[in-house]
Amino acid sequence: MQEYSHANQDGTREAVEKFEEMIHHNKESYFDVFQIESIFDYYNEENMLDKAESAIKLGLRQHPDSTSLLLKHSTLLIEQNAHEDALEILEYIREVENSNAEIFLNLGIVYTRMGERKKAIADYTKALKLVSEEELDEFVFEIGFNLNQEGFYKDSRNLLKNLHPRFPNNENILFEMAYAHDKLEEVEEGIEVYNKLLNINPYLENAWYNLGILYNKQEKYTEAIEAYNITIAISPNLSEAYYNKANSLAQIGEYSQAIECYAEYMSFSYPMALTYFYMGDCWENLNNYGLASRFYKIAVDIDPEHTEALQALGRTAYRTQDYETSIFAFDKALMLDPDSSDLWLSLGKTYKKMKKPAEAKRCLKRALINQHEDTSSWIEMYQFLDENEKDFDPIPFLKRLLSKDQTNGALHYLAAIVYNKNNNHADALQHLVIARQLLPDDLEIVLNEYPALVSMPKIAEYINTHR
Repeated sequence: MQEYSHANQDGTREAVEKFEEMIHHNKESYFDVFQIESIFDYYNEENMLDKAESAIKLGLRQHPDSTSLLLKHSTLLIEQNAHEDALEILEYIREVENSNAEIFLNLGIVYTRMGERKKAIADYTKALKLVSEEELDEFVFEIGFNLNQEGFYKDSRNLLKNLHPRFPNNENILFEMAYAHDKLEEVEEGIEVYNKLLNINPYLENAWYNLGILYNKQEKYTEAIEAYNITIAISPNLSEAYYNKANSLAQIGEYSQAIECYAEYMSFSYPMALTYFYMGDCWENLNNYGLASRFYKIAVDIDPEHTEALQALGRTAYRTQDYETSIFAFDKALMLDPDSSDLWLSLGKTYKKMKKPAEAKRCLKRALINQHEDTSSWIEMYQFLDENEKDFDPIPFLKRLLSKDQTNGALHYLAAIVYNKNNNHADALQHLVIARQLLPDDLEIVLNEYPALVSMPKIAEYINTHR
């Protein structure tokens, strides 16, 4: 077998050299079918498609009735996305040679690329019935791969799952099966298959990398980080592994390590706004608002329409009392997302800090127009009116609002705050109960702003029971 392999390689080399010499001298030479096939396969494997095309055209001029060369030509046409031309050839040679498994494999691939699933599956089924046992694993892989490439993940998964037991150690089949599970959000099954694959070959960086992604989907960030560490150990230049590892580190609160990983990633890759945004987020979580602002600014410089980065810049600039930058950032963000009540609220709070009551009130009103059940906006508006309007009486104000909007949980929370401040604890508790039923998740917002609510025993008892 080894002697044949060497002889075959020598024959291919001689044929390719003869073909190259023919091109150089621009004088056509004769090649038999086997030589043309060898030349074509060589160039096709080397991804030298222009030369592969020249070889197959020469072969078909010299051997126009060769079904094997026509089949090779169909393979080239598929690579060139000339699916209609490939289909025409394949339908012709199918009539001549209807027991050739490769013809039906190529037909299946063409129909897969054309999105004709039923026809593709029918031809793949015929190919699998006709193929020899020695080539079956290659056919299974090719079919699974092509189905995955065109998004037919269920068909790929089903085929590979059914036939995988016959080739339990075939790495290519296992990889395609795991990939199909991943795309179908069958995370547990995908992890199981990747682990099988890695037990066979623990040095497959793509398998470790994809395993990390699946662990991320399960929120098993420690396991994901371990998978990315192994990926990096095997392939230190795989930049995306550093990026995903950084994301996982940030998820478990290891912000300093995450920043280091993002920096490693950027040493390999072109700077992206999203990376600087994530680094800014890490610095913000480390309470270093100055550095966070610097990274958010870089993100905005790269992508001026990155709304999240603009909002984050406004937020951190506010924390460092850089109100001019804060207003600039919130204004820019609102140009991109004018209906965001969070942005209008943040802009209103910033104007409030700058002692610009007219602008602050305008922004707070916009926040409430866009989201009239936003507890934070109503609390901010109440505080603003209480501080800036001498004749403001909150109880009639609230009664008037609630008479028009009795199911607004945010207003009931605000009523609980106001009545509690006026020592009317019975009404405060009544409104708190209603608010808690309507907007249960907003209780923490209220308690962060007004912890004094728990000073009365009955209110404290209710809150402690329902938190």
